[in-house]
Amino acid sequence: MRAYADSSFILRLVTGEADSPQAIAAYRRLGSPKLFFLPLHALEVRNAILQRAFHQRRSISSGDRQHVARERDAALARLEHLVARRALLDVALDLEAAITCATNLSTTHTERLGARAIDLLHVASALTLESELFLTTDARQAQLAKAEGMKVVFVAPATL
Repeated sequence: MRAYADSSFILRLVTGEADSPQAIAAYRRLGSPKLFFLPLHALEVRNAILQRAFHQRRSISSGDRQHVARERDAALARLEHLVARRALLDVALDLEAAITCATNLSTTHTERLGARAIDLLHVASALTLESELFLTTDARQAQLAKAEGMKVVFVAPATL
């Protein structure tokens, strides 16, 4: 099965977010399919890990900052491990085709669903790669992917 996970879902696979156990369990129930991994994912996931460390450092004492660095490094290492063992498949995407698809999705769905540009781009990327399965923690992306006929696995984000 051709599977696409958005960056929010991949982030849950490599970090200790409150809803990570639910995302990992859902992924395992599917048989741990290989997931497409675009440069967009690499940028978004790595940046989210670094941004999380930035925000954590600002809210804790200097003595606890080593813990933040260990968490950051562990998440980045788990991400690299998934890429190295090809659970995340580096793929090339025809970006022009994906943007054209995203533009069409916008015309068709944004006014009804409130999709953001990044939501459109992720779903368009999945469609361009002919994915049958879309994994996400983003409700708008889940609605959009369902509207386009994909099977969707949605893990609701934990509320704080």
